[in-house]
Amino acid sequence: MDEEVQDVEETLELPEVEEGEEDTTDWKAKAQELSNKAIAQREKTKAFKAKLAEKDAAIAALAGNKKPESSKTGDLSETQLDYLDLKGVTDSDDIDVVQKVMQRTGQTVRQALADDYVVQKLAANKAKRDVQDATPSNTKRAGGQVGDVASAIAKFKETGNLPDDRTLADAVVDAIAKSGNDRLPPWQR
Repeated sequence: MDEEVQDVEETLELPEVEEGEEDTTDWKAKAQELSNKAIAQREKTKAFKAKLAEKDAAIAALAGNKKPESSKTGDLSETQLDYLDLKGVTDSDDIDVVQKVMQRTGQTVRQALADDYVVQKLAANKAKRDVQDATPSNTKRAGGQVGDVASAIAKFKETGNLPDDRTLADAVVDAIAKSGNDRLPPWQR
């Protein structure tokens, strides 16, 4: 920090002109030079103030005097998010519900979690997620799987065309070859 403060006062070097002599000083260049020095000094001052503000914030945080910053966008603070996480509200949809109720009513997180609307909405969201989790995704049990070998064999027998997928086409050829082999036991066909 001391290095930045040293350059605060700089002497101005003006050319000396004795009486009777013609002044050949390029004042435009001198003005530009002074302007550049002023700009550089402002940048140094900005950087100095930023470092000073960082140090003040660090000291305040260490001393425990730092006030929780209120968010400008209406987002929940880290403390509020931690509280919601502690209470088991971790899904983004549930957090949005709590946040919107807090913004509309001006309630705290605790008050919003005790609100009847929020409780019902969180329960409905949980039930919806449970149903989605219980529903099988695109697996063999879900039915109608696109890459199923049996459906590819049936399509091959109808059209005579193999699938574009190389591994599926190989599986279709292998299955047809095995089905026509009478020497294999039935469980290997």
